[in-house]
Amino acid sequence: MIGTDKIKIFYVKFLVFYRLMFIKIIRHIIFKKHDYKKSTKILINRDGAFGDSIVAIPSISVIRQNFPSAQIDLLTFSDHGITFSDIELKDNLVNNILVKNKKNRFITLTNLKKNKYDLFIQLPQNLGLYKSLRNMIIVRFFIGIKSAFGWDSGRIKSFIKTQKKYLTIPTETQRLLNNLKTEGLMGKTSYPIEIKIPHEKTVIDLLKRKVAVFIIGGKLKIKKWPLKNWVNLANLIGEDYEIIIIGGPSEIEEAKYIKSRTKNSYNFCNKFSISELFFVFKNSQIAISNDTGAMHLCDAAGTIVIGLFSTKELSPKWYPNNKKAIVIEDNDSIANISPTKVYNVIKSF
Repeated sequence: MIGTDKIKIFYVKFLVFYRLMFIKIIRHIIFKKHDYKKSTKILINRDGAFGDSIVAIPSISVIRQNFPSAQIDLLTFSDHGITFSDIELKDNLVNNILVKNKKNRFITLTNLKKNKYDLFIQLPQNLGLYKSLRNMIIVRFFIGIKSAFGWDSGRIKSFIKTQKKYLTIPTETQRLLNNLKTEGLMGKTSYPIEIKIPHEKTVIDLLKRKVAVFIIGGKLKIKKWPLKNWVNLANLIGEDYEIIIIGGPSEIEEAKYIKSRTKNSYNFCNKFSISELFFVFKNSQIAISNDTGAMHLCDAAGTIVIGLFSTKELSPKWYPNNKKAIVIEDNDSIANISPTKVYNVIKSF
């Protein structure tokens, strides 16, 4: 490590230390010391859409394992996309799922105060110091919850490339589990998601053969592999696998494009519920995916995932958790990842 990189890493570590110490001090001042095991009414907060929800499910499961008889409510603020309310979680994982619009925060917080929770657990996204402190104050003095934990240092946006090169960056799932572990909450890592057999007979017949899933969705264009690459990969695969194309409503036309130029692909974009999609993933041999929410559901199903990444952000935090998963990443553009390279990885399995 050269001198400038040492300085960058020192700066990042100092910022993490500073944020954690500040949060620890404020938490000590405003929140009451509490025997968590005595909690009977708990509010968990995890914001975000599809992927943010899936990667947080193991942590919610661990919380339930530690509080088997408590009322656990899950609060999420999201204005669009798939949220916890669309994921059919198994019975008793949480008692109530509260999906709220960000514009109505004041009304939501006022109503939450009436519920008299005795513990608040934050499963944070990339909250900086200001937002963490703001939320702590809201939880303590507006909602009136006397005990709380979960805030961490958040994402450090400086020197991303250096961080990726020299630091061990946990996946988002592992980060949240680590936060719980520091508070003494541990348990079995699992994804308690309901599984339902799809009504589509075609897909049931396909799943009796060798299946590769193409997960072509993605919110940002820079995170989506070009359509011509999907077509080329499908043609390289040939008769090795039947290909099921998965995506949302915005990918229907893209899937039609791929299907029209290949002989082994089937368009199932926007055809399945989350529980049905979970079944499809569990019964598929391999998946190739953009960095998108469905990739995390596929990873949760235990299917081998080849994740295609290209971002200047701290991408390892969104890597799959399955030890058999393979990540192919290009620092400049996802378009630079060649279909041949992906096909060679598929052949290795």
